Amino acid sequence: MWPRILIAGLLGGILVFLMGFVSHAVFDLQGRTMLNVPDQSSFEAYIRSHELKHGLYVFPDIPTAADQKDAAKMATINERYKAGPSGLLLIAHTGEDMMGPGTLGKELATNVIAALIASWIVSLFSAEVGFVRRCLAVLLMGVFAWFSIAASYGIWYRFPHDFIHDEFFCTLLEWSVAGFAIAAIVRRLPVARASPAKSP
Repeated sequence: MWPRILIAGLLGGILVFLMGFVSHAVFDLQGRTMLNVPDQSSFEAYIRSHELKHGLYVFPDIPTAADQKDAAKMATINERYKAGPSGLLLIAHTGEDMMGPGTLGKELATNVIAALIASWIVSLFSAEVGFVRRCLAVLLMGVFAWFSIAASYGIWYRFPHDFIHDEFFCTLLEWSVAGFAIAAIVRRLPVARASPAKSP
């Protein structure tokens, strides 16, 4: 079974990677929801002048532990948050290509690891579990990850709904195709039952 798991994990990961390319490059999912910053040169100058390093910045400031014990202060912070603007600012590393070999390699590696995990889980199913249910199980693993991670980004960090919805469409496309391959490769054969011995 392990050779089948390894083959299915490798093929499934490659298919997820390729479907990711289709999702983003062909259908423009998620990319279509991203907006350019107005007056970009001034914005970049502001970041350089404050020497913001690689990291995730939040505004308004996150309440400290002491703030959270002060109901009046928390009410003021909450009103400031509601009035806006508020959000997250991600500053990436400098000196890196937007889509270099290292980035693509890491993406492929994580896709393969995820597909290997899915393949191992499917290998635990009994022989009575048919192709359709094995395929659906892999798809639901991807959907589970979306609800557990991506949906929370929309809830807590206020990621745009369109971005989160596009992530769901990407998940459906990528893991339905990978699930088809994994379900076809990883399967248990029914065990032949010995017929009961006839009494003399």
